[in-house]
Amino acid sequence: MMNRVLTILLSGVVCLANLTSCKNSQDQGEKAVHSVVPVTVTMPRTGKMAEYTELMATSAFLVRTVIKSPVTGYVEKCSVSPGDKVVKNQVLFQLRTKEAAALDQKNRDSLDINGLVTMKATMTGVVAAIDHPQGDFIQEGDVLSTLVEPESLVFLLEAPFEMNKIIHTGVEYKLVLPGDEEIVAVVKSVLPSMSGASQTQRMVLKPRVARDIPENLTAQVKILQTARDNAVILPKSCLLNDEIMKNFWVMKLINDTMAVKIPVRTGIQGTDSIEVVSPVFKPTDRILTSGNYGLGDTAVVRIIHLNN
Repeated sequence: MMNRVLTILLSGVVCLANLTSCKNSQDQGEKAVHSVVPVTVTMPRTGKMAEYTELMATSAFLVRTVIKSPVTGYVEKCSVSPGDKVVKNQVLFQLRTKEAAALDQKNRDSLDINGLVTMKATMTGVVAAIDHPQGDFIQEGDVLSTLVEPESLVFLLEAPFEMNKIIHTGVEYKLVLPGDEEIVAVVKSVLPSMSGASQTQRMVLKPRVARDIPENLTAQVKILQTARDNAVILPKSCLLNDEIMKNFWVMKLINDTMAVKIPVRTGIQGTDSIEVVSPVFKPTDRILTSGNYGLGDTAVVRIIHLNN
């Protein structure tokens, strides 16, 4: 009889332990299911979005001339330096022929031969370079100096051929110089030839205002490709994607505590924001901006901040 009573008591204890274990497991499972993710939320806004292509342009002088030696001899005198402004017919060099240089002053005087040749500027401009200073030996045809016309300064833009569809003569663009200084230039012409190596076409941009800009300065040009005035815009932090960057989605709140996965199609991308082409979100829709990474198709969330 006593053994039977003990058996019944032991069975009861085992059942009670099993019930307690099951309850604890159920409570833990419920806690796992109802885990709450803290998130920040924003709402779509409507505004203007633009997409640009950034290209590089290099400054150059279109009008230049070179002063060449007509004789073989020596540079007797150089009257200018690089950077000097000169006017047409101003004396730049005096050359002495090799034959005259071989004679001493007495013989030159007796023979009435000085062998001096005067070289003058053929245009008004600025001395860009001096290739042979005073005392140099020169051959016939050697370049003595290069003159440029400052007013002929342009920027040469190398653009892919397909951009002919959006770059046209007469259109103004902003050029960003080193130091973030901006100037406005207009497309004056598109040259009818392609660069063989890079397969780009050269375009000539003329600054609207004359500036003292050196040659071979590189500037950045932003070319507008697409623009929309009423784009639906979200911060880039809202956007999630798969491993191959093909499928995109956002997490949208359907109430104050539940977020669901919404596939989206994107459009123009900005620095910090992106256009959502579809679906069409309302201004009152709430989209997760943080805490959204790694969530499933649905998630229980807790809003900790709303970005307006």
